[in-house]
Amino acid sequence: MSQPIVGHKTTEDPANWIDSKGENDHIEDLKHVVVDHVNDNEAAAYVDHTIIIDEAENKRLKRMIDRRILPLLCLAYFAQAMDKGATSPISIMGWLEDVNATGQDYALTSTVLWIGLVAGNPVASQLIRRFPVAKVLAASMLVWTALAFWLVFSLKVPQILANRALLGFFEASFNPCLVTIMVQWYLSSEQAVISAIWHSFTSLSTCLQSVMGFGFYYVGHNNAGSLKSWQYLLLTAACISAISTVLVFVFLPDSPTRARWANEELKTKLVERVRSNNQGIKQKIWKSDQAWETAKDPQVYALFALTFCQTLVIGGVGKFSALLINRAFGFDVATSQLLKIPVSAVGVSAYFLMAYLQQKYEQTFFTMIGFTLLNMIGTIVIVCVPPSNKTRVGLMLAFLLLQFFGACNTATSVVLSRNIAGQTKKSIAYATTFMAWGAGNAVSPQLFWSTWAPRYIPSLYIHLGLYATYILLALATRTMLVRRNARKEAARSLRDGEEVQANLHAFEDLTDLQNPDYKYTI
Repeated sequence: MSQPIVGHKTTEDPANWIDSKGENDHIEDLKHVVVDHVNDNEAAAYVDHTIIIDEAENKRLKRMIDRRILPLLCLAYFAQAMDKGATSPISIMGWLEDVNATGQDYALTSTVLWIGLVAGNPVASQLIRRFPVAKVLAASMLVWTALAFWLVFSLKVPQILANRALLGFFEASFNPCLVTIMVQWYLSSEQAVISAIWHSFTSLSTCLQSVMGFGFYYVGHNNAGSLKSWQYLLLTAACISAISTVLVFVFLPDSPTRARWANEELKTKLVERVRSNNQGIKQKIWKSDQAWETAKDPQVYALFALTFCQTLVIGGVGKFSALLINRAFGFDVATSQLLKIPVSAVGVSAYFLMAYLQQKYEQTFFTMIGFTLLNMIGTIVIVCVPPSNKTRVGLMLAFLLLQFFGACNTATSVVLSRNIAGQTKKSIAYATTFMAWGAGNAVSPQLFWSTWAPRYIPSLYIHLGLYATYILLALATRTMLVRRNARKEAARSLRDGEEVQANLHAFEDLTDLQNPDYKYTI
């Protein structure tokens, strides 16, 4: 018969977990297994490893989480993507001319934002470790919204650069917050799809910005009012951010144990449901041994390098997409805005294709390499084919291939969320990985020199080198994790089966290296 989930499940699908024992036998077996201790501030009062969560109940709990938590994660990510990415559509709406931007000024508006994010990441990660995560997210969104309104009326380059640097500093909490929340609520096996869903709202925000850019472009040209077309777009984005901030503050709980809509029994089930993640819920105490382990762990450096290498590409492609479509491929302003819609659609499709392939084949790194190869093909076409009226459609199709590499960001987030455990270690690893994300995005616009416009061929040659480096890093990281899994599996085979089955170390705040039950995603 189908084996019920005890404190959730093993790495096998519950539907395929066959055992001759009944539920009561398993409960009696597990009562005799000694749990060392619970070292988790949030979960301590709600841990019960004898709870049975069958497949039907597990699905019911997931539907509840999808309904109450996931929309708020998507809304938060959508709001910050709208504000962060708004300078791309307005770059061809007269904004650069109105603020007297010259030379590398436009590239600097992106670079300073990401420098701010790099500076803010260590602060954000420790705030998330010490304080309620949803409140950290909402507070960041509140400041971010105020800065978004300020940008609407900033007409001088120094003001804009200062604004963007502060935006980056307060945006630093977004990705660590969302990954932390995802780990608290979702199983490792579910995180690829969940990450793809909220990451896809970056592309959806680009799609909406394109429609807004198209509409407001004509409003600005036909309206003699005090606001220019690009100001209408920025103002709309700021209003969306304000509404999102209120909703996140009111409705997003800080953890499963603090959900106002859950009773005590439901809270226990929500905690036990993620036992098999072996990552706990939250621990505020700083552990120096975990910090030292993080400093020595090659996986942390590999995630840093992968993230930095990837964002060196996607940051520049995203920032200069409107200029490439308009000035390199030869489409007019209005058409260029509308062509960002299929770009966004391909981006969303890439996120979900990445998640599907990850779940189906359980080969995250090989999937990342496959997506990288698609980008290499698109880049080679853009470099080799000169733009003309006959070739610009083909160039646009090649540019669509460049959107697949962005989906590797979701894969890296999943690897980070699944493969790092221990609250102190996670806080440092999240900070370093997202610092790499910020650093790569900060440098990436500087690979697009104004003297290389409009085709930026040298920039694309640099991208080809980065793709090759990324593939080598992915292969090396995967090899390391395969070897770690083999060592842990060999050790598990010597232990008592019931103890392994119950994931009894899940709430002891152990790192991935310390926990004998941990299994790495490859």
